[in-house]
Amino acid sequence: MKVGDLVDINQKRGTGIYENVIARGLGVVMSLEEVEDLHYKSIGTINLGPIVHVLLNTGKTEGFHPTSLEVVK
Repeated sequence: MKVGDLVDINQKRGTGIYENVIARGLGVVMSLEEVEDLHYKSIGTINLGPIVHVLLNTGKTEGFHPTSLEVVK
């Protein structure tokens, strides 16, 4: 996935039996951002992974995890 790619967005929210997939339509990848790890004394380090910023067909820009996106060929 790279900047300028057309992607189909199926946003995944929740986990396990609470997972919900929301179809968000098509968008264009505007940027890719690596996010710093979160550090909690009681839990340890949590890696959130990268964020892909996408220009939606509504005109808004939102960030998604790459697993919610599929490149349209």
